[in-house]
Amino acid sequence: MPKSTGLDTISTKLIKQAGDTITESLLEVFNLSLRTGIFPDDWKFAKVTPIYKSENKTLCENYRPISVISNIAKIFEKLVCRQLNTFLDNNNIIVKNQSGFRRNHSTETSLLQSTEMWLKSMDQGQINGVIFLDLKKAFDTIDHQILLSKLQAHGIRDHTLKWFQSYLDQRKQICMLNNCKSDIETIRCGVPQGSNLGPLLFLIYINDLPNCLETTHSNLFADDTILSRQGHLSIDIEYKLNKDLVNAQKWLSANKLTLNNEKTKYMIIGSRQRLKNLDHVPKKQYKRTSN
Repeated sequence: MPKSTGLDTISTKLIKQAGDTITESLLEVFNLSLRTGIFPDDWKFAKVTPIYKSENKTLCENYRPISVISNIAKIFEKLVCRQLNTFLDNNNIIVKNQSGFRRNHSTETSLLQSTEMWLKSMDQGQINGVIFLDLKKAFDTIDHQILLSKLQAHGIRDHTLKWFQSYLDQRKQICMLNNCKSDIETIRCGVPQGSNLGPLLFLIYINDLPNCLETTHSNLFADDTILSRQGHLSIDIEYKLNKDLVNAQKWLSANKLTLNNEKTKYMIIGSRQRLKNLDHVPKKQYKRTSN
């Protein structure tokens, strides 16, 4: 468990030492929260610390926000996360080509799925057109109402849906830098950073992205998405890739997510001989969109 503490300053060490004493009380609070569909307000506060990454120190984009929430809230979330994961697995809800934040999946399984498909097409004398989609702050721009509607569509209803609504609603954060605290701000969108449930809720949010694709195969690792199309004619690959790139942009816009055009890249993968004899190099053809 992490050593850092949220705004309640309750450390994991203290929780472990007091485990025998507080377990029964915590269990009662957790069960009451689930029965009533209310997530405690005191557990909705996050402490955010900006960590410098590189380059110009005066630019906000060169800092990575590290969010820390209550350790007791994380214990509760972990229990809910286990139950939600079981529900999703038993009902085969998460698409098979999603490898992020899932048991027995990793970046390795995601890469193996893609490379196996590309190599098979190369053995058949084909070339692969691949687009690597990059989203802008995807975890921070999740729309809560859209997320709740997707949870409901997957069978999460009544008190359980009410609990998730309470979990997302009226979350707050402060920024801490050099022992100074900012004013408290309300978080109006996004999944809670530093939480156990946040990544799983994001998977549910992006789960239907592959449904908008008509001519390409997708491979996902959380918000990192690869679109692939195989064929013998590069001009045909270009047309089909761009068609689904437009479809993906429409889906992103409808779900209030934004494609980072500058960082979205494409690649042609094939044997040396096939790449040498290409008579046409596919190009991305998309329009900038805004939400």
